[in-house]
Amino acid sequence: MILRLSQKTRAVFLAGVFLSLALPLSGSDDAPLPIPSDVVDGRVIVVPSSEARNIGAAMAMARVGDTVRVRDGVYKDRRGIFVTPGVVFEAENLFGAVLDGRGRNIVVSMGGGSTISGFVIRNGTVGIFSAAPQAVIRNCRIMSNTQSGVVCVGVLPMMEDNFIVFNRESGIQGWDVRTTSGSINHNTIAFNGNHGISLGGSTSITVENNIIAFNGQFGVKPAEETVRVELTNNNFYQNARMSINMPADNISDDPLFADARRLDFSLSSGSRSIGAGTDNQNLGARILR
Repeated sequence: MILRLSQKTRAVFLAGVFLSLALPLSGSDDAPLPIPSDVVDGRVIVVPSSEARNIGAAMAMARVGDTVRVRDGVYKDRRGIFVTPGVVFEAENLFGAVLDGRGRNIVVSMGGGSTISGFVIRNGTVGIFSAAPQAVIRNCRIMSNTQSGVVCVGVLPMMEDNFIVFNRESGIQGWDVRTTSGSINHNTIAFNGNHGISLGGSTSITVENNIIAFNGQFGVKPAEETVRVELTNNNFYQNARMSINMPADNISDDPLFADARRLDFSLSSGSRSIGAGTDNQNLGARILR
């Protein structure tokens, strides 16, 4: 599908995406990161601890293959957090550690081959920015950011089992992204002020097994130049508009969230999203809270 936007719309999109390009990046291709043999198992750096009092100190000492594990609490860093390439960045307990952007920062930027898991990521301009190869974003609640929940440029990260909700603009915003090692699979993308997923540039991706519902504009918005999106087994429900024809293997039915206002996006009995995935699992994030 080829769509054209006005110069004004293009400028607005580019401004939103490229505000982040001054951040340090860690690669521009999809080649695997080399992992030295002496750090394959890696070490675990706990925050806070006598070894690392804060996340920045932990990232400064972390190397490829290490894990930075963060204890429960609210963490505010006015500079934002850069995840060291090849490092696993995880919350000790699911949603127990909160990364807060204080309303003015990109909260997290992903290094090449890095993984983030288990955090609440909130109150930034952008929740997570990714432009590096082989990044993984899973099991996170990305919410209440003043722009988009996730912005990705050039390389699509693997995004699975995330709740990307209540962001002021789009849930996910991508430019020139490709499905290579990345994917958008089994996420709940809901109640965002603009689009569920907004895509521009020369993009070719697959969107599979997601719940994309109650977003203020389009569920998926392909825009500008050549954008190709394969939609497989998603539930699109009560987004303001749909910009492309929905293939037959997708559904449009109330997901029956248990209590979205209290951030409980589990599926109530009777939801057609239960067991409807291509893998026979539930659509949307499979985290049971």
